[in-house]
Amino acid sequence: MARMAMARRRITMTGRKWWGALTLLSTLISSGSFASGPVVQSRALGMVMTSTPAAVMINGAPVRSGTTLFRGDVLETRAAASAQVKLHSGASLALTENSEVALEWADPAGGAEKFDLRRGALHLRNPNPQAEWVTVPGASVLVQSEGGFPALCRIAAVGQSAAIINDRGRVEIRGTGAPLILPLGQYATLEAGRPQGGSQAAGTVSAAIPAETVQRSGQTATSPLKVQDPVYFQDVVRTLNTGRVRIALQDGSVLNIGARSEMKIVKHDAQSQQTAIELTAGKLRSQVAHITKQGGSFDVTTQTAVIGVVGTDFVVNADKKQTRVWCIEGLVRVRNVNPAIVGLILLHAGEFTTIPLGMAPAAVTSVSPAAAQTQISQTNPSGPPPSAGLANVANVSNVGTAGASAGAAAGAGVAVGRANSATSLLNQAGTILNGAYTDLNNANGDSSNALNNANGANQSSGNTNGLLNGILQDLVSPTYPCGCH
Repeated sequence: MARMAMARRRITMTGRKWWGALTLLSTLISSGSFASGPVVQSRALGMVMTSTPAAVMINGAPVRSGTTLFRGDVLETRAAASAQVKLHSGASLALTENSEVALEWADPAGGAEKFDLRRGALHLRNPNPQAEWVTVPGASVLVQSEGGFPALCRIAAVGQSAAIINDRGRVEIRGTGAPLILPLGQYATLEAGRPQGGSQAAGTVSAAIPAETVQRSGQTATSPLKVQDPVYFQDVVRTLNTGRVRIALQDGSVLNIGARSEMKIVKHDAQSQQTAIELTAGKLRSQVAHITKQGGSFDVTTQTAVIGVVGTDFVVNADKKQTRVWCIEGLVRVRNVNPAIVGLILLHAGEFTTIPLGMAPAAVTSVSPAAAQTQISQTNPSGPPPSAGLANVANVSNVGTAGASAGAAAGAGVAVGRANSATSLLNQAGTILNGAYTDLNNANGDSSNALNNANGANQSSGNTNGLLNGILQDLVSPTYPCGCH
């Protein structure tokens, strides 16, 4: 009897342990812990990869490489840190240092992501024809693949200014005014969503001796023109006192503007190689890229003359009464601005002519190399200073980082504004993030392995769920061998 009582007590205790454990397992199976997978997946946008986890934050907390990003998360990089994001859509995103972006959905039904770039710079790669969205102050940037090739776009935001570079694909900017399709290989700067100076950049300031200004198309006020600022069609560039400026055009041509000059780029199409420049007053040196396209042209118009070239180096000095032209290299065609005035001459290297108001060009004369060099030096912003009072010269056309360009420009007395800083950040993004996609490719392999592991874990979880449900079914079955029969 005692043995039977002990056996029953043991069976009862064992049953209680089973029922307690199984009750807990049943609770876990039916709870949100197991069911949260599909819910989380519906909100997950991608995975962040970084080699500096302590300096990369999600919602203010440091993260590990491989952390999942969800809708509403804010990703932030600190100094000397970068982060790469592999998105579930197949697109990828890389942030440079000191950047912040919030992750949202532009179209939850279609799965398109939206990234709110609050500060810093990012590089977006999108292999899909469906656009990815990046918002900057006052505007949205749509990036999508074109022709079967992934789109590549660099975007920077500083304060209320932003800059966008289209490296490849279709890039559309929707801000104030009509949408802007940004051509391949070109960039635009925005101020609170408004394009600065027009819809298309003709070139970039690569060197300067202060002071110089620009009057943007459609505006009456002028603003300082600084190194790395874009110059758009119809912008009027003026140099004051001893100021000089160099503009690198999209087709590789270079314009050097001397002191007390006024110039406007009327047209510049790098694809068709058609360029038209107006020089109202002052001195301009044009180093023209060789024209190979049929119908290509490069013309400089003054108040008294039209100067045309095929690919050459020449200097023009103009005022209201006359224009003087020096051919440094190649061949230059010169005529009066009034087509009714007969007379067209050709200048070869080392030759000079004058075109007075209302008259045909004067006879060609030769100039010495020393005289030609004098004309060149008077337009060179990186040459000897035009006066003893100006000691520093900015020439930072090859500077690639925001810090370096800001330092060089400051040393030359060139103030770096917000839009200029945005462009510098783009250069920094392009330099720093070149290696980011190597990391992303490696991360893709890691994430694929992680996905396979996750799928295996899900399968194991499903098997476990089936096993537990089977155990529960057996426990409630009246034929379960409880040992009481």
